[in-house]
Amino acid sequence: MKLTIYFDGSFWCGLVEYESIQGDYRASKYVFGPEPKDKEVEDFIYFKLQKLITRNDEKLNNHSVSIKADAVDKKINPKKMQRKINKEKRRSVVSTKAQLAMTESREQMKKARKKRSRIKKERLKKKKYELKQKKKMEKKKGH
Repeated sequence: MKLTIYFDGSFWCGLVEYESIQGDYRASKYVFGPEPKDKEVEDFIYFKLQKLITRNDEKLNNHSVSIKADAVDKKINPKKMQRKINKEKRRSVVSTKAQLAMTESREQMKKARKKRSRIKKERLKKKKYELKQKKKMEKKKGH
């Protein structure tokens, strides 16, 4: 798992990138607001991070969107690891994989929301029509 805290222009955000139990790459974004203090980051890690990951997993499992990770577990030389860490620090904050994963999950949630909205509109339209027909029948019966 990797937590990256960055400034996106107006807010401080945390980007959580991790590999799920199924072995696919997942990412989610958490907005801190103003610049977070060490204590706030620590509280996020200990108390809110697990809820965020669980909620993200549930959303993605419902919509079945994920990207397969290319993870190979092998021992890395400490100097190589240090170089890799320094290279990551110099790199731009948001990875393209994370952007892609978040975009796909947003699209899936958008589709689901539109579907629910459409069904709700159809039910309302049907209900209005039935009410109109009922009023029409009441008028025909007389007083």
